[in-house]
Amino acid sequence: MRKILFVLLVTTLGLSASLYAQDKNQEVTIFLKNGQKISGKLQLSIYDDHIALAHDSLSQTYLALQSIKKIYFGSVPDTEPKTYFTHQRGVFHLANLGLQIGDNSNGATSTFTIHTVNGYAFSPHLMVGVGVGLDHYSGIRTLPLYASVRGIIADRKVSPFYFANIGGSWAWPGNRGSGITYERSEGGLFVHGGLGYQINLARSALLFSGGYKIQQTDFAYNFEGWQTETFIEEKRLLRRATITIGFTF
Repeated sequence: MRKILFVLLVTTLGLSASLYAQDKNQEVTIFLKNGQKISGKLQLSIYDDHIALAHDSLSQTYLALQSIKKIYFGSVPDTEPKTYFTHQRGVFHLANLGLQIGDNSNGATSTFTIHTVNGYAFSPHLMVGVGVGLDHYSGIRTLPLYASVRGIIADRKVSPFYFANIGGSWAWPGNRGSGITYERSEGGLFVHGGLGYQINLARSALLFSGGYKIQQTDFAYNFEGWQTETFIEEKRLLRRATITIGFTF
């Protein structure tokens, strides 16, 4: 029994010494909380909550443990790895809702809008997808279907982004008054573009944007009044400013 314990002790001490010798000369990269990056050979000597890095036989750097954000062993990264969400190559999804602000015959109005886009991200700076939404105008509803291009302008924790959407839509009246018979309810060209900010979280991001929207509609209907009947055609080009909030992942 004593012989077995002795062999285990010698083996453990030998492995520890070997690992210590390897770690002592290990090349590491340290990212500090102030944004600095320092590389050197780890000395494994801690004195008063400091760690030592050797750069050559004459120079060393002592770093306070509380100032260290991350330590990387082995290969040195060119930049500090991102700790927040960014779109990588692959499928992406986003959804947003908001307000459309514009004028009609009764004055300024604000109505709701809700959209979703699904597609492929070639990089954070170029994403292409197909979108669908539901837009509410005064007395009109539209269902746009469109191609979407969007991307990050500057890649950081809070990133500005752009988007451009173009396609077509279906349209129908929101309020069918008495005595009105619709013969034609059509949508038309749909265009929407703008800028915004993306607040990147750990695995998703919040989107805040402002834009400008153009929507064509075409309605034809008969209005039956007292002893009269009137045929009316309405071809509109609706223009709205938009403010939206959403998320993407």
